[in-house]
Amino acid sequence: MTQRVAVLFSGGKDSTYTVWLLQHQGWDIASLVTVKPDAPDSWMFHYPNAEWTHLQAEAMELPHRVIEGGKDDELTDLQEALATEKRELGIVGVATGAVASDYQKVRFDNMCDTIGLKSYSPLWHKTPGLLVDDLKKTGFQIIMTGVAAEGLDETWLGRELTDEDWIGLARLSKRHGIHLTGEGGEYETFVVDAPFFKKTIRIEKSKTVWDGQAGRLVIEEASLRDKLGN
Repeated sequence: MTQRVAVLFSGGKDSTYTVWLLQHQGWDIASLVTVKPDAPDSWMFHYPNAEWTHLQAEAMELPHRVIEGGKDDELTDLQEALATEKRELGIVGVATGAVASDYQKVRFDNMCDTIGLKSYSPLWHKTPGLLVDDLKKTGFQIIMTGVAAEGLDETWLGRELTDEDWIGLARLSKRHGIHLTGEGGEYETFVVDAPFFKKTIRIEKSKTVWDGQAGRLVIEEASLRDKLGN
């Protein structure tokens, strides 16, 4: 039986890869749901460049809903939106790109229980090295958009992650205890292309914001471009 779900979508590698996996398994993705936090220090949601996720949704040709995060309880507006999706779109569950964060997963699971939806996390406890290998093999093009961990400096911001960069991240993971997939908030990403994107995203203008210990890439201008062969 086809599962009709919404996917919590941040624009980062894990939520984008979750969309790809579910589509390959024949699931019906009714919509992508993005929460745009009010501030960079959100404990629940991805902050950098959430406003540009509409380009990724267009590239995947999927419906997209953006929710402005509340200052007091970031889950309240999301819960109301998902209840609406259940009523109007007939979703039976919500999928997330959670890999190892119990803090996030427990709260998502409880929220889904409250509104009568199933919670799915296809990447949950997947070995980080295997997840990275999958991303590389399937041809995801991933930009580093936020860093907040020892060993990750301003030079990582805006970098498209190559095989060499992933090797460097693996070294930093061992040396500083960084989660290889950034699950602890050590870094954030933005996917500019993937095998199932109908178009690619070109970042035309950006700037970095750096406070001496952490920072983020701010995309100021971006657009969709035709892919070769399309």
